[in-house]
Amino acid sequence: MSQSSEWTLFIARPGNNRRHLLRDPQGEPRIIFDDDDGMRINDRLARYILDNMNAGLSPTDPNPDEGWFVDGPGEGNPDPAVLICDPDFETRIEIIETGNHEEDKALGHRVVALINTYFLKNESSLGPSSSKPEMREAGPRR
Repeated sequence: MSQSSEWTLFIARPGNNRRHLLRDPQGEPRIIFDDDDGMRINDRLARYILDNMNAGLSPTDPNPDEGWFVDGPGEGNPDPAVLICDPDFETRIEIIETGNHEEDKALGHRVVALINTYFLKNESSLGPSSSKPEMREAGPRR
């Protein structure tokens, strides 16, 4: 399979900060994970999302009413993007806009479904002492 048909991941680590950038099969930046807070959850989560997107996985959100919300472009956003955050803004992701709002929103919902699936699958293995974001609090759905 040609590299151009797969999503790619770039990790920039200036100093102690971490930033993940996923590029679409055309090489355009599409998904940006905000700076890691030291938990390294973004490293694992970015790899999980990348691997599953390259595998063509598009799961149904196992927890559609809790944990994450997708927020479209608005007056408060300096750059056009779909923002995905947990209720405490611990993990932040931006879907860069392409000009096709429906496709951008669909990608945002696909990523949310992958995130919720990831946390449900890893809930027991991370244990109660883990510093993973708590996903049981209900977050606003926009």
